[in-house]
Amino acid sequence: MSECKYSFSKNKYLGTTVMILCFCSLLFSCDNNTEASEFPECFVGTYLNEEGSGAKSIWNLSSDGTFTGQSSTEKVFNFTGQMGAWRSTGSNSAEILMLDFSFDEQGNFANTARIDIEIEFEGENCEETVGSFELRFFEEDEDPLDVSTDTGEAIEDTYTGRKVIIQ
Repeated sequence: MSECKYSFSKNKYLGTTVMILCFCSLLFSCDNNTEASEFPECFVGTYLNEEGSGAKSIWNLSSDGTFTGQSSTEKVFNFTGQMGAWRSTGSNSAEILMLDFSFDEQGNFANTARIDIEIEFEGENCEETVGSFELRFFEEDEDPLDVSTDTGEAIEDTYTGRKVIIQ
């Protein structure tokens, strides 16, 4: 009897592992509207930015169209690092959609922030960037992936950036 129980348990874990692997392969093979051939290679990289407000941020644009970011104001304004997607909009420009979560003073979820960014790359190797962004906060009943559901006013700012390069 214990041999049968062990066999069932072993098959259960194997089935779970197969399901997880299938899910991960679907997750990582999804099209993100950015193909390597659709943008200059120099777009990809890490950028140190300064916003018009004085805040600083670090952004990483990956070749698969994913985006990650960190802001110097995360702790002050109680929000997480940013994640999202980007795509080329021209030979020296792109757009980024990033999301993060905000929290109240007690650490409870407050809202989801969405930042829509326009970025222009300058220099032969995209070593500098300039652009603007709009920040919106989406409450529980609003969809951060559908900007038309936001009932608040967007906060607008500009920024400049430099590519992080080892010299």
